[in-house]
Amino acid sequence: ETKRIDCIITVIPASKSTFPSAVKFRNSTLGLGKISLSEPTLTVPSSSYLVQVETGYLGDVYKIQASCDDVPGFKGWHLKSFHLQELHTKQELYFECNCWLTLKREDKELVKEFPAVTEDQKTLLVYKYVVSVHIGDHWGAETFANVYITLYGKRRDRGVRKRHTSLTKGRKFQRNKVDLFLVEAVSLSHLQKVVIGHDGEGYGAGMYRKMVTVKESQDSDKEWVFPLWNWLGTPLGLCETVCEIVTV
Repeated sequence: ETKRIDCIITVIPASKSTFPSAVKFRNSTLGLGKISLSEPTLTVPSSSYLVQVETGYLGDVYKIQASCDDVPGFKGWHLKSFHLQELHTKQELYFECNCWLTLKREDKELVKEFPAVTEDQKTLLVYKYVVSVHIGDHWGAETFANVYITLYGKRRDRGVRKRHTSLTKGRKFQRNKVDLFLVEAVSLSHLQKVVIGHDGEGYGAGMYRKMVTVKESQDSDKEWVFPLWNWLGTPLGLCETVCEIVTV
């Protein structure tokens, strides 16, 4: 039987803007639990928001993931911190954020991860993984579809992420091109696989993918290689638009 827990989430934003659409909690045994948030239900002084929600058993939470929807008129949301309190045991978790959730500033991200800060355990590091997508040198290898990438490691996954901005100049995912993306995440430990796919939008959405490579940072010597060497989303190869690739 799932234990029910009432939690109060204290959200301290650094600006007055749209409230986030969802917060996800990650623990080591139960996986990812999602809580959808609406406007604050409790009024408190200053710029803090209190949201009381009923959740399933969360286990030992070691990170959260906050996200916003890029709706028309959305100018962004600056999140200062999260504070999570379990009402029955009074157990508390704190998450330092200090970042924007918007496509118009800094990292141009609508989804961010934050590690739990506690007195009895070491805070996990946050990495900016460098993800390189290698497109093949074949006619029609490029795609104009929206491409999504999910990283999986010993500490589970980063979540599905649409790749907005490439560090490589020019249009993304073109023939014989390598696009580099920064994927910020709480440490996933040793990477095991990636899931890559696209939404099939646009004419000739199928693409030829040689491989995906991932490094923990731009200065890291450690690199994980995920080979594919196949078509994705076309009868010429893999007809599916989503593919799971394990590291070699």
